Amino acid sequence: MGYRPDRKTIPIDEARAILAVHGEPVSRAERVAVASASGRVVAQALVADRDVPPFDRAAMDGFAVRASDTSGASPDRGIELRRIETIFSGATPIAAVVAGTCAGIATGAPVPDGADAVVMIEHTERDGDRVRVFEAVAPRQNIGRAGSDLVAGEIALAQDTVLTPARLAVAAALGITELEVFRRPRVAILSTGDEIVAPGGRLRDGQIFDANTTALEAAVIAHGGEPVVAPRTGDDREALARAFDLCLKEDLVLFSGGSSVGERDFALDILSARGRIHFEGLQLKPGKPTIFADVDGVPVFGLPGNPVSCLTNMYLFVAPMLCRMAHLPSPVQREATVRLRDEVVSPKGRHQVYPVRLDGEDAIPVFKTSGEITSLARADGFFEIPADVERVVAGTIVQVVMF
Repeated sequence: MGYRPDRKTIPIDEARAILAVHGEPVSRAERVAVASASGRVVAQALVADRDVPPFDRAAMDGFAVRASDTSGASPDRGIELRRIETIFSGATPIAAVVAGTCAGIATGAPVPDGADAVVMIEHTERDGDRVRVFEAVAPRQNIGRAGSDLVAGEIALAQDTVLTPARLAVAAALGITELEVFRRPRVAILSTGDEIVAPGGRLRDGQIFDANTTALEAAVIAHGGEPVVAPRTGDDREALARAFDLCLKEDLVLFSGGSSVGERDFALDILSARGRIHFEGLQLKPGKPTIFADVDGVPVFGLPGNPVSCLTNMYLFVAPMLCRMAHLPSPVQREATVRLRDEVVSPKGRHQVYPVRLDGEDAIPVFKTSGEITSLARADGFFEIPADVERVVAGTIVQVVMF
């Protein structure tokens, strides 16, 4: 078998700088039910059309009073008031509170006219309609003001807000049932190679089940995208060209396999004829044979066929761009400072991403080869080894980025 000369590779920092200026946020929007909008991103600001709450309400169970009527009250000196009614949540007050009177009130119930404070029930005694108050209160004490949460005309949910359960509750508090959100970026996923077979299929000699499609689908969903899985394609130039044309209708394209330097790796030639190649390889282990191109503004990643390399580069390079396209913040990295239990060697001149399993304060290397997905499945995270480091000795303190 003949091979084309090895292609030029670039440092990962240079690659990240290139990727940072590609992948425009999607502008398409849709209306979705509030109940199913968790994790989506607001496309049109929601402006409050009313005050929330719409009325002054009691913040405590007790008695609605005129604060001035409680002046001088203390545990040793009770002030007597006459109860005129009891107001429960959801009810409407019947009468106004005037000098010398009060109204029983439940938490959340509307404060009656004339009352400007609520005395907690713990600071009172009641005998029929006679109520003795043993604590003075100030105006507005234990009362939630109308509009204290939201005021009509206020922006309740700004554009680009990521919808969490609490933020969805804001919409519900305004009586909203649907929200305008950005559509998720559509991400074409294409696995290539004569050797791969869909899970559940029948393997012939020399074939393996396709792990990359499943991994990429899950990763795309986790980072705000909508996966669009293309039919698997063998190592045939014409079939691969047709598959690319189909995938390029989406917002982002991820293909795995066919990105290396073998004589049946056609992807680079096909993409060169359709768009611009920004880089064709990385100084990285695992993940060297990685392509990034754009075709008429559609970003295209050629990821390695080996599952560990494929998923690693999804996390490192694709996820930040996909989050940006989805109007989501960059993935938050959780890190652990731990001690490397066993020595690790690294190839000279290549930045290495090394998966490890955590055991207390130790990091245990679990990398096998880039073709063995359990290298990641049994890992809790990874640490990075710079290109100029060839050996990390046991006992070294490392920063592990958690998956």
